[in-house]
Amino acid sequence: MSDIEAKIREKARELWLAEGQPEGRADQHWLEAEAIVRAEAEAKPKAARKPRAAAAKKEPAEANAPAAKKPAAKKEAVKKETTKKPSLKVVSG
Repeated sequence: MSDIEAKIREKARELWLAEGQPEGRADQHWLEAEAIVRAEAEAKPKAARKPRAAAAKKEPAEANAPAAKKPAAKKEAVKKETTKKPSLKVVSG
């Protein structure tokens, strides 16, 4: 028995139980269950594609994200150090 056939059989049984287990309606329950299961099977791949597409769009953006910047305090410290150094003057003699 295939996977889809098992799902149809299960859905047909659910329909049969929901109607109070009437006799002589097995064919109607089967056809109704088959339509439901096939509609669900067709709808699921479409819904499943959307999150994958969204995830695929996010991955490159995250990969291209700029690296974290160095804190501004370090840059200022470097600037202060360079200004404190004495300049060398050439004295001709």
